[in-house]
Amino acid sequence: MKKQWKVIVGFLLVLLIVLFAVLNSQDVPVSFGFSSFKSPLIIVIIGSALIGALVVFLTSSANLFQQRKQIKQLEQQVKDFETDHDKKVDQAIADYKTDHEQEVATLTANYESMLKDKEAEINQLRNQETENKSEPLNYYD
Repeated sequence: MKKQWKVIVGFLLVLLIVLFAVLNSQDVPVSFGFSSFKSPLIIVIIGSALIGALVVFLTSSANLFQQRKQIKQLEQQVKDFETDHDKKVDQAIADYKTDHEQEVATLTANYESMLKDKEAEINQLRNQETENKSEPLNYYD
């Protein structure tokens, strides 16, 4: 839709230039500073319009080329940032897993050592209990 409006506006401008040129068909002197000649005004107007269109085309195409180059550079930067980000995320996940595994291993080792200590205490208490049971108390001594 946007392009259609541009085409319509461009067509109307060309029509306006042609109409203006046809209405001004008398001969006029044209001077370039180092030479001059007489030409119909219609040729001068259309020539000036064509030269103006050529200047606009050249400047806009140069600008467009620069913008495309910049877009490619920015797309490459985005791609590089995404891959760098993915690597950082993978590294962070790996570090987290390693830390978590170390923490679990430490807690498991602490738990097992505490469990062994408690089992030793229980065995010691059982041994004391069995020692106390083996010797009957003699109240008559």
